[in-house]
Amino acid sequence: MADESTTPALELPKAQRHLTDDEAVIFLGLKSKGALQRLHKLKIGPPCVMLSARRRSYCLADLQAWAEARKNAN
Repeated sequence: MADESTTPALELPKAQRHLTDDEAVIFLGLKSKGALQRLHKLKIGPPCVMLSARRRSYCLADLQAWAEARKNAN
């Protein structure tokens, strides 16, 4: 029998829930999509991934952390 070397299984991170602009607005309790856009224009918006020139994606965990940090800062 040949010596079988075992390769450790590659562990991938758990898939994280990502939200659209509209979902992020609802989650954060903002009044409109424009409010979220203004936060980004002022460079104080939540972290996001730019999927295209107009489309952003938000990791749910990042939104929670961003909202918590703002809550504690005020």
